[in-house]
Amino acid sequence: MKRAKKKIGLTMAITAVLLAFATLLGHRAHTEEVVVQGDRNTQFVNYDTKTIRATDYGDAAKIAGLLPGGKETAQELAEKAKAEREGEPAKNDKPARKGAEKILERALELDREMKVTQLRANFYDASELFLEISIVLCSISLLAASPRYWKSSFITTAIGVSLVLFGCLVVSEGLVQWLAHHPRLLNWMGMH
Repeated sequence: MKRAKKKIGLTMAITAVLLAFATLLGHRAHTEEVVVQGDRNTQFVNYDTKTIRATDYGDAAKIAGLLPGGKETAQELAEKAKAEREGEPAKNDKPARKGAEKILERALELDREMKVTQLRANFYDASELFLEISIVLCSISLLAASPRYWKSSFITTAIGVSLVLFGCLVVSEGLVQWLAHHPRLLNWMGMH
């Protein structure tokens, strides 16, 4: 029995290292998700600002065009509206400015990146659960002096390791797009 306890103890130690690895990956993925989400939110705010400005300039241009002698002002305001929508090239030592359309493209790109990172983090979190179950099964095996719990811990460890590998190697934007067509699965995974 002493030799069996050593095997179980070694299994627990190895599983604990795998758990630490999965936990680290999960924490890093969640941190990356928050950073990308912040960048995405900033881009959407910038898009809204540009769109509102473009609308305001466009409306002001229409009003100015109706006023006597306001054609020149209307043209200036219409150009400002266009610059807000489409952007401006660099000129007079001023950097180029992105228009609303380019900002929206970047925001949507960051949104897709955030969803991929979120899905990856969900797989790491699930992996943690299965690896923790493995450690509990090993503990029960020691307490019950029964190797069957220890042997069953190999199944949950294999599932946990598979989830980490799946998160690292398989999770991609293509998978997220596929999941977008399966809303029940997305809700189950916590990605509404």
